[in-house]
Amino acid sequence: MSKKKFLLDTVFNIIGTAIPIIILQLYTLPKIGDKFGEEQYGIVITFISLFTVLSFPFGNVLNNIRLLLNRKYEENNYSGDFNILLLYSMGISAILVAFCTFFYEGNLLITSILLMILITSLNLIREYYVVSFRIVINYKKILINNIILAAGYVVGTILFQYTGAWQTIYILGFGCSLLYIIKNSTLWKEPFEKTILFKSTTYKSSVLLGSSLLSNVLSYADKLLLFPLLGPVSVSIYYTSTIVGKIISMIINPINGVILSYLSKMEKIQLKIFLSIILVTSFIGLIGYFFTVFISPFVLNFLYPSWAEESLKYIYITSATAIVELMISVINPFILKFNNINWQFVINGTNIIVYLVSTIVLYNFYGLAGFCMGILVSSTYQFILMISIFLYEHRRALNAHL
Repeated sequence: MSKKKFLLDTVFNIIGTAIPIIILQLYTLPKIGDKFGEEQYGIVITFISLFTVLSFPFGNVLNNIRLLLNRKYEENNYSGDFNILLLYSMGISAILVAFCTFFYEGNLLITSILLMILITSLNLIREYYVVSFRIVINYKKILINNIILAAGYVVGTILFQYTGAWQTIYILGFGCSLLYIIKNSTLWKEPFEKTILFKSTTYKSSVLLGSSLLSNVLSYADKLLLFPLLGPVSVSIYYTSTIVGKIISMIINPINGVILSYLSKMEKIQLKIFLSIILVTSFIGLIGYFFTVFISPFVLNFLYPSWAEESLKYIYITSATAIVELMISVINPFILKFNNINWQFVINGTNIIVYLVSTIVLYNFYGLAGFCMGILVSSTYQFILMISIFLYEHRRALNAHL
């Protein structure tokens, strides 16, 4: 593995991921907040969280499984399985998003449901097909794709200001991105046929999907739970308090995508490399935390002056959570590649219990601040558990060879 190419790919992926995030967080979402106000903005944030939870896990799981199993398919000259699994994923996510849209809106608006299904499907498909660039480790095309995604967001935001339809932003963004991916990929041309690996691939996808859904539900449960608990205004206040921390962690987060691309070519990893990555990530995370706390008052007062003061009360807790989640995202590729995939259920299954207990108990004592603290407790638990699992499996593998 060329260190120079790894660093270059990491830079490409960080820049590529940063561009659409910055456009959304610093341009698009403030425009929505300014046009809709505090209450309606909270509702929109809830629906954005909803379609993300019901599209990203499906597409990203197929993406990662394809990356991890691609060598086996190529060595055996197999072609198929994945477009069938993609179709199944689209069907399941469409049913879930229709039900959840009805639940949160409280009435049956066919237009809203169809728009949510369209957004969810577009994002799911593009999340899978973009793996074609990861397979060949071409992060230049991933950078170009994300620039096109961001351009779609900008055009969609301009149209939103005239139409008032926030869904236009994501339909244009995801649609433009998908067109670029299809033009530069052949995965969509693969046959809708089952190979001898279909059963094994489906099992691994199902295990990882269940784990990923648990993980992503936890990532967005804050907004989805706060909406029925405290209403849309609290969603706005809470979400605003997390913005800067999430921008920083999401910008750095692409490192794990590059790591998994390179790990997919490796058979084993040295413990000192793993521990070195933990140490470097922790150092970056510490710097990121203090930077987030320092810059947040300026950013939030500029973007959301109406409720920034209330949001800043929680900035110390939400920023810490974002940094811990950043470190989790860096560790996860190692768990995926070098440990039994069933560990994903253990990690996310136990974490959801910790999440629910800590957030509900602390919420009852301290309100929104307690809810934030509960999420930090859950993230810290997951971080410690993942390191423990890797060290346990590594020691067991060493003993097996003695």
